[in-house]
Amino acid sequence: MVKKMNKQIECPLCGKKDFKLTLKKDDLNKYYNLVECKNCGLVFINPLPTDEELKEYYNFEYSVPEYQRLKIIKKAEKILNLLEKFGLKKNSKILEIGASHGFFLNEVKKRGFIPYGVEISKNACENAKRYFGIKIENCDFLQSKYANKKEFFDVVVLLDVLEHLTNQNEILKNINKVLKRGGFLVLTLPNIDSYEFKLCGKYWEWLSPPAHLFYYSPKTIKKMLEKHGFEVIYLETYKGDSAGNLLFHLYLSSKQFLFYSLKYVIGREKLLKIRENIRCELRNKTTASGKEFVGIDEIVFKISNILWKPFKFIDNLRFKRGKGPSILVIAVKK
Repeated sequence: MVKKMNKQIECPLCGKKDFKLTLKKDDLNKYYNLVECKNCGLVFINPLPTDEELKEYYNFEYSVPEYQRLKIIKKAEKILNLLEKFGLKKNSKILEIGASHGFFLNEVKKRGFIPYGVEISKNACENAKRYFGIKIENCDFLQSKYANKKEFFDVVVLLDVLEHLTNQNEILKNINKVLKRGGFLVLTLPNIDSYEFKLCGKYWEWLSPPAHLFYYSPKTIKKMLEKHGFEVIYLETYKGDSAGNLLFHLYLSSKQFLFYSLKYVIGREKLLKIRENIRCELRNKTTASGKEFVGIDEIVFKISNILWKPFKFIDNLRFKRGKGPSILVIAVKK
């Protein structure tokens, strides 16, 4: 049975309540409406999931696989190099919201900065302490001891986290409070203006409610940060954590389309159970192998990389035009 929708919220960026429906995402047990604000252009899921639905999802389904460690280290090097270029000094205090297993904060520690973190996963916090000796507070940022430290941090970092949060304005307002004047806010997040979304639509890998709820473009994230007293000093779109090239994305989205079409043959409930079994099996296989893709997916991934080599110039062009799958933005508190 498909769950009923909740009440619509107003646009968190401009406060208006005039939307156009971009698409409907069928998650088998619920439909999600992806809407675009007609006034400011922000794209988000509306209505949002309930707190109970989100709690159930994050407790029983969502996890950050440890095989992503190499991706996070690569991302950390890029971000920390930029921050040093912008004048960040040693012993600066860096807070990561959604610190996961501590991979990013360990790179922070290696560079001579002071790491702080909050993370809702107890298991991830324990891993950070065990592997890196980094103590991460196991709670939501707004309930953490750091939320009341006015002008305490030199940097606040959210790596692919903002799009998950239902309280966009409250979070950004509080981040402004805990940052020193002239401090840096660093975000990475999916780009709704990417070719990946334009080609794959509802089957884009990052159109994944109830995990991802807000979908920014370079234009709308800049507006949102300016609204909360930040000045954007660096913004680029790039590959980020995207799963392969455009060819591989077309393969993934085609596979999703074929799978979800089975609901007309075997029914939603049966397909939902099959999906959960597949996801569980994939999590076990990728964790055991340390690879992002296994089986047929791994073969197609390798073939797509070979076929895409002559077309890599397309990526360079689109990244410069703001059409890459990920956004990296650095802003300064005014």
